[in-house]
Amino acid sequence: MKVFVFGNEFLEDDKKAKEIASSLEVPGVEFVKCQYAEELLDEFLAGSDIVILDVVKGIKEVTVFDDISVFEQHKPSSLHDFDLGFFLKLLKEAGQLKGKVRIIGVPG
Repeated sequence: MKVFVFGNEFLEDDKKAKEIASSLEVPGVEFVKCQYAEELLDEFLAGSDIVILDVVKGIKEVTVFDDISVFEQHKPSSLHDFDLGFFLKLLKEAGQLKGKVRIIGVPG
C-alpha cells in the first residue's frame, strides 16, 4: 500500500505530514513523499485507490476524509493557488478520479 505524503518542509505550518511519515515504519506501507499534486496523475488515470497524508487547515485532530467536496472552494488567482484540494476537485469534475481518494488530515 502506498501513502502519498504532501507538504512543504520549508514552511513550519505545512511540514508536519512529511515529518510524521519520516518517523513511521509500517509493514506493508510505502510512504511516497510528493512535491506536486501532478505526481499522482498516473495513479488517478489508472483508477487506483489513493491514500494521501497532508496538513489540513482548520482541524484540531487527525481526521480521515473520504469526500473531497468538504474542502473549501476558492478561486485561484495565481499558479501558486492550485493546491492539492483544488487539483483533486478539478480531476473529479473532469471525471478522472476513477478510484477512491482518502485523505488523512493532520492539523497544521
